[in-house]
Amino acid sequence: MLKRFLSIALVFLMGCIDPVDVDLDTQRKHLVVEAYFTNLSKLNYVRLSYSQPHSVPYNSFEEKALVFITSDEGEYYPFKYDKAGYYCQGYGSEQAYGIPGHTYTLNIHVGGKQYISEPVMLLKALPIDSVHFEVDEQTFAFQGDREKQLLPGYQVLVDYKDPGDRKDYMRWSFETEYEINTQPWDFINPMTGYPDPKECCVQCFLSEKLELLKVADDRLTNGQKVRNKEVLFLPFEKYLGVKNKLTVYQHAISADAFNYFRILEQQKNSTGTVFDPPPAEVKGNMKNASDANEQVIGFFDVSGVSEKKVTILRRDINHNFPFFRFPDDCRMMPGATTRPPLNW
Repeated sequence: MLKRFLSIALVFLMGCIDPVDVDLDTQRKHLVVEAYFTNLSKLNYVRLSYSQPHSVPYNSFEEKALVFITSDEGEYYPFKYDKAGYYCQGYGSEQAYGIPGHTYTLNIHVGGKQYISEPVMLLKALPIDSVHFEVDEQTFAFQGDREKQLLPGYQVLVDYKDPGDRKDYMRWSFETEYEINTQPWDFINPMTGYPDPKECCVQCFLSEKLELLKVADDRLTNGQKVRNKEVLFLPFEKYLGVKNKLTVYQHAISADAFNYFRILEQQKNSTGTVFDPPPAEVKGNMKNASDANEQVIGFFDVSGVSEKKVTILRRDINHNFPFFRFPDDCRMMPGATTRPPLNW
């Protein structure tokens, strides 16, 4: 009886799903804006690209835009093009940063068009009291992997005090510098299929910026001490095999930014089944100044940021896990270098 019911239910679901005929080659290009402005100059950048039809296998970046940020208080911060669509602070303003209480607007001039953001106030950051860790197992996919796998690692937990005199919205981002050891002596020549040991190199260093769209509000914690808020998962393999210097950034964001990143997080974590809720429309805060009907994708995020740095050593982890396996010269890993970071 149960098998018959499941079969009928499956047929019913399949019958309710109509095929969607999408002309992928006629999709329009839209400007995509990824922009952050904070009280820490090192975190501030603008990235401009264009959405592409699904049939186009490469990204399209905008390299010739005039980009600057202004404030209601008369501040002016120009950004100059660097590479891969990134615009960084320049023209004498390398140390420019936002001030809590000031309101900022992103301006982009490109192709005879002007794009502007809604004005956004930079909120005062909430300090991180402490960062600590708990052993856990979670599904995780390393960069380049198609599927997630269950891995042991550290939950990264933060403590902070919610002030209680305002509605607070939080986002977390991260930078990590870590050391790896590989096995170049186990290299297999892909042309011959035979062992072809390499003499170098075993020890390398990597750095990554992790933007995981992790957000929270203070609906249940307003005015309270927040303890053990999980903000990140770091697998022991690769990231914690030798040594890791982790920087946690805690952003005080606007309500609009919270809703924007929350929807992105939900869509990223969707399993893609018929039981998933329908995707919500992701509304950014950028627009064409003279054409309200043009769709502009992306968001200008203005936030007050506090940071906390911690160092994790393999020998301090009271948990057994296999060492990272990469049977090749460690310099073959993307971004790897044999030169250790400053103050390593």
